[in-house]
Amino acid sequence: MTTDFDRLVLEQAPGGVVVANRKGQVVHWTLGAEQLFGYAAAEAIGRPLFDLVGMPGQSWDSFLQELGRSGGVYDYECLRRRKDGSPLFVDVASKVIVDADRVEYILCTKKDITRQKALRDAKHVEAKFRDVLESTPDGIIMANSTGLIVLANSQAERLFGYLPGELRGLPVEILLPARYRGGHVAHRSNYFVQPRPRTMGAGLELYGLRKDMVEFPVEISLSPISTEEGTLVMSAIRDISERRKAEQKFRGLLESAPDAIVIVNRQGEIVLINSQTEQLFGYDRRDLLGKRMEVLIPQRYASGHPHLRTSFFDSPRPRSMGAGLELYGLRRDGTEFPVEISLSPLETEGEVLVSSAIRDISERKRIERTLHDQKMELERAGKAKDLFLASMSHELRTPLNAILGFTQLLNNDALPITALQRKTFMGHILKAGEHLLTLINEILDLAKIESGTVTLSLEPVGLSELLHEAHRMVEMAATKRGIRVIVSPIAGLHVQADRTRLKQVVLNLLSNAIKYNREQGAVVVDCLAAGADKVRVSVQDTGPGLKPEQVEALFQPFNRLGQEGGSEEGSGIGLVVTKRLVELMGGAIGVASTPGTGSVFWIELPVTAAQDDARAAIAAAASVQEEAPVPPRGCQPMLLYVEDNPTNLRLVQEVLGFRTDISLMTATDGIEGLRLAREHRPDIILLDMNLPGLSGREIQRRLRDTPALAAIPVLAISANAMRNDIDAALDAGFFRYLTKPIDVAALNDALDAALALVRANGKMQAQ
Repeated sequence: MTTDFDRLVLEQAPGGVVVANRKGQVVHWTLGAEQLFGYAAAEAIGRPLFDLVGMPGQSWDSFLQELGRSGGVYDYECLRRRKDGSPLFVDVASKVIVDADRVEYILCTKKDITRQKALRDAKHVEAKFRDVLESTPDGIIMANSTGLIVLANSQAERLFGYLPGELRGLPVEILLPARYRGGHVAHRSNYFVQPRPRTMGAGLELYGLRKDMVEFPVEISLSPISTEEGTLVMSAIRDISERRKAEQKFRGLLESAPDAIVIVNRQGEIVLINSQTEQLFGYDRRDLLGKRMEVLIPQRYASGHPHLRTSFFDSPRPRSMGAGLELYGLRRDGTEFPVEISLSPLETEGEVLVSSAIRDISERKRIERTLHDQKMELERAGKAKDLFLASMSHELRTPLNAILGFTQLLNNDALPITALQRKTFMGHILKAGEHLLTLINEILDLAKIESGTVTLSLEPVGLSELLHEAHRMVEMAATKRGIRVIVSPIAGLHVQADRTRLKQVVLNLLSNAIKYNREQGAVVVDCLAAGADKVRVSVQDTGPGLKPEQVEALFQPFNRLGQEGGSEEGSGIGLVVTKRLVELMGGAIGVASTPGTGSVFWIELPVTAAQDDARAAIAAAASVQEEAPVPPRGCQPMLLYVEDNPTNLRLVQEVLGFRTDISLMTATDGIEGLRLAREHRPDIILLDMNLPGLSGREIQRRLRDTPALAAIPVLAISANAMRNDIDAALDAGFFRYLTKPIDVAALNDALDAALALVRANGKMQAQ
């Protein structure tokens, strides 16, 4: 076998052989070169050599110049780059291959001396820097540009758990967790391109790896060191495990705080926040760390904030920020919200920080606004109440003045009062009393409505029947003034309302239309559909009309719109009550008025279908009672009246003196009244509700529990005119409820109804 030793030496000799043409392009690449640099021959041939293995700042032209100065043979050590980007030191022997006095090729043999170079560097650095580095408290690792350790002081060896000298010549990546090693090579190479003192991994969490494979948090500072052997990098490494534990405790405290916590340095950079800050401002933690504090402040305040921050750092002390001022925060989405901020200085090892506790006070502000609004509303209500009471006092005194004045005249026997004057005075007293009663009833209605105690029974109400009934009730007043009341034909319209209250509303509108109309005027009542589910009832008059400012004040209590000095009596409450009642029934009220022409008042109520009306049955029963035969003369029913007020007792006696169909028995206290009821068994009983001894309510209960007396119709009479009092009495079984002052007509009507019931039941008592 013939051996080609030249080929054998070229391919198998340690190191690598590379041949390049004069342009620097690779023309031959041995197996050794492939092992040295990581490129296969197919990858390398044809490509510029320095593009493959050169370092930044190295060029082919500079290499040729140096080769020329060396006479065509050049031996040197240099830093080169592998395919994976890692650097290595190589010992290079280069020779020019000349053909016809022309450079054709450059032959280079290359040998890896990275470790040898590191050991040489280590000896040099040991001699020069060991004593100095041993005096530092931190672990010091020095590495050359290939990443091999050339020196580790004893603090570093203890920190990482290695024996003295054991780290020398090893790659620095051995001190890093495996997950960081791949990226560290590139970072290391980039550092040597522009070496400068700096903190490693600013803002990142760094970890070292001990020999026993235990990780621990570290803080690393990098500094370049220039030597005769080239630039080295010195890493000062500090174990921050204890600090990290303290930070974790501190972070735990921050996270447990109910407020957002933002910690900034003197430059206004955010260095720490808690999760409450993320939630409050809408930022992710990574987006805020390192940013200026002003990112959380509305733009109109941000420009002046650095000056205020500097002032705080000049004199740091715990305090509230912007005491007495309205402070606002700015969320990521641009929305602002009111905040309360407390500032506290925070001393650390290297600097003073400021901790800001930020609280969203939007809810508190909302409550404060609500309380303020409620306070203002209460103040307005108080003023309205004072005005109401003053107006009510005036309105009550006006009819009382007439009553007391004319009564004094009648009571003065020294005055020569004629019969005609006496009758006139009595007419004034009666009119004033009726006005006073109307006023009191309206005030009570308004009070019930405002207090929410009024009860309504909403049911289908036929408008035709109700309007004609109201028409009959005001017809006499209209006739006196020559006013025509025209009710347009209405067929089958029903509204959802309380019949009694709706009747009250209509009567008020009709009474006003008559009262404030011109002589010989007209009132027109009409009903029209208002949409699909409403009916509008309008009352039009031919009066003087209202000015716009009068319309605005129309529904204010006791405001009679300048009619206080007019001839027509009024309280200024009727329309207020009317409006409230309509609204309680789910309706609306309005007015259209033209000065000099007249006004149209209207109400709108929900339309509904008619229901089977029980009124026909009631009317039939009433007609049967009315047609009952009058008892023969000399066989009168007996009325027992129990009353402790002599004046009221006298009035009822006088009223019954004009009747020939009933006799009267009286008692002045509850116990006496109950005794007479049991002894004489009257046909009808009239009870005052507030009696000495026994109340009217208690007497009625005992009568009801006595079978022989349970069927007697019992009428209540009381000064308590509130609707709930009336309803309670009727629910308890009273036949009727009369209010004081006694309305004679109402009393007679109640007695007639009771007599009809007695006759119908056949329980008349003979005298």
